Amino acid sequence: MKSRKKEYILMFKDEEVLSFSISFGKRNKLEVLKKLAHFDRAPFGLEDNLTMEELSDKLSTFFYKRTIPPTRYGIEEILKATKCENSLELSFKGHGLSLSTHYWFKQKDENLKYDDINFFTNPWDDSFGRALLHQDYEALAHVSYEVPDIVTNGWAEKGWIYDNGPKLYKLGIAPGQIEESLSEVLTSRLARRMFNDESVLHYELKKIGDRYASVSKAMLGIDEELIPLSVVVPPELHKLYAGKGNDRDVTERFFKEIENSSIPHLHDFFVKLNCLRSLCFLNDLHMDNISVIRNLKTKEIRIAPLYDLAGAFGSTQRGKEFLSNLTRGSFLVVYFIYGNLDKNWDYSWFDPKTLDGFEDEIREILSKSDFYTPILIENIIQTYISQKEALIHLANEQKEREKNKE
Repeated sequence: MKSRKKEYILMFKDEEVLSFSISFGKRNKLEVLKKLAHFDRAPFGLEDNLTMEELSDKLSTFFYKRTIPPTRYGIEEILKATKCENSLELSFKGHGLSLSTHYWFKQKDENLKYDDINFFTNPWDDSFGRALLHQDYEALAHVSYEVPDIVTNGWAEKGWIYDNGPKLYKLGIAPGQIEESLSEVLTSRLARRMFNDESVLHYELKKIGDRYASVSKAMLGIDEELIPLSVVVPPELHKLYAGKGNDRDVTERFFKEIENSSIPHLHDFFVKLNCLRSLCFLNDLHMDNISVIRNLKTKEIRIAPLYDLAGAFGSTQRGKEFLSNLTRGSFLVVYFIYGNLDKNWDYSWFDPKTLDGFEDEIREILSKSDFYTPILIENIIQTYISQKEALIHLANEQKEREKNKE
């Protein structure tokens, strides 16, 4: 049956940004109809000089980035239970409400106020999130869709729970895979030793049924919004970072480009970030997982706390395949060197004492997974120690150079 086109208004809090129509089907069709009074509040990338067709394409991308991806485990069961053609249609059942921005949408002539429905200041029935986390997909047919879960993207199973405030529970990308949840908690602990406490989102380890989840609080206030760095920086810079890999020349170009960034402390941030990556083999921290926070009142921009820290310590599928092949264990250090640390960076912030005893935390967390055998854990620890010693060496070299200048 052909899907009926519906007309909506994109809202920024209570300000009308633009009107658009959408019909759902095998090929969703979205069309921007009109710029409204507060188009100056449009999301990053929706500039005034774009054609209506270009605006429609940009708005489609904006919405798709706020939906459950087709790779999510259980997505077919989720769509069947909610009677949706796809996850974009599902997101429209919850007005697109989010805990990372203040954009949402309502049908034309629908009488709703942001203060009454947003999740920054209002609790909600979290039955949807609990059903997802327990894989009770049949229950999804009988719960409220006015929840932030629906616009929570990413491959991993996840759901927002209201427990003295919003908390995001993240499981692995498939049942039985707990390694990424463990690595997220472990990486956040390591990052909090290296950065100041406010620069890292805190993750706790909790159980949902017989599975471990990494759990974090919402990081934004009612007057803040989260903007991915990929949207803020020039496209060429985004591509440069995405293709960085282990190419030292590309790394140097990237750091040279961000030295005079308008974003405060961006260069120093990426120096620390590369040091963190080199210690824990973090390989999924792309610019869609790094953001800035904009204060809606003052317009000030600051780098957001580090979040989405899964994928470290060999916890990805590719990493696990490599770790499982012990005959190649001697190449582990080479395989996982992502840092490309530069001796000319400023390491004066680094205090080796902050890393004292972290080897014990690696053992404590990773031993909760049957995958990480004692041999693998010790192999990972030795790799971590090797990277730590390289970092200490660079920091000491720099101190020596500064001393000789005096």
